Amino acid sequence: MLNKYKGCLLGAVLGDALGMPGETTVSRFIGVTLGFKRAYKGHPNHDLLPGQYTDDSQIMLAAARLLADASWDPETYAKDLLRTHNLNKFRYPDGTIYAACKRMQTTNDFIGSGVYSDSAGCISLAVPFALAYKDRKEMAPKLLEACSITHTHPGAHAATIGLALMLNTLIETGSPDDAYQALITAAQNMNPDLAARISNAVRIEKTGMQITESLAAIGNSSSVYHTLPLAIFLCNRFKDPEELLACASSCGGNADTITLICGAYLGAHRGIEALPQDLIAGLERRGEFETLAEKLQNPKKPEPKKSEEKSEKKSEKKPAQEPESIYDSGWEPE
Repeated sequence: MLNKYKGCLLGAVLGDALGMPGETTVSRFIGVTLGFKRAYKGHPNHDLLPGQYTDDSQIMLAAARLLADASWDPETYAKDLLRTHNLNKFRYPDGTIYAACKRMQTTNDFIGSGVYSDSAGCISLAVPFALAYKDRKEMAPKLLEACSITHTHPGAHAATIGLALMLNTLIETGSPDDAYQALITAAQNMNPDLAARISNAVRIEKTGMQITESLAAIGNSSSVYHTLPLAIFLCNRFKDPEELLACASSCGGNADTITLICGAYLGAHRGIEALPQDLIAGLERRGEFETLAEKLQNPKKPEPKKSEEKSEKKSEKKPAQEPESIYDSGWEPE
């Protein structure tokens, strides 16, 4: 089971880093090769090194740390996002997250600054929540709470919760059919339009349509109505791990998030052994993500409330040192 936990989390980060240079570009499927690359000069991510991840994994890491330590709190998460925004440490942030942070900055409202947007900027939150909660009924409202910090659109909520349920089911049962059913049921209940688009992507895949025509029919933009259906199409089409990751990272548009979803799916289904080990070795903060996966499998229990006397004594202690910024690792490729 731990191999699947590590596979899901590291697969997501790996996919993000692979898709990073292809974000906002056109799709290129001819001569596709798998490997970390640098974005072209002038690209918003051109300062990132091969093997570094984008804002998708940044917010995933922020949530994973809180969940692993049993200290999840939506306001703490929101303040972490705002602090990073103020430090200008976000790596080409999703426009919706940027807008939400600007609202927090001007209103000082950390919970009510979400934006009505169907972008896929919060969908990576599905990964740490899928790993941290074994009780799906407990997970769903907590994940909805997390998404709403930045995204208030029902499509964004349905996509994120549906993906979390799919990954959670895949880890538990090992059945892609059961996992897909969990996703489509959540989408049907929360946002029928998203469910229809996912079903259409699966239908297109079954026809055997070429990937270029399929991409044109499904879409590859940053909207969850394109990002999630296209990722599901790719996971159904390509069974070889390297072929799946190579094609996902070459699809342009929202390539980083699309490949993140494919990597998480691959790792949840087949474990960390299914991921390209040479690429895992060159992944930014690989060790920390592995440690977090272990913690998420058995997260800490919330500490019982202490008496007022103990609380007062505790308050006299020096404040704990802030952890290293999740957005500026000083990492260099090996």
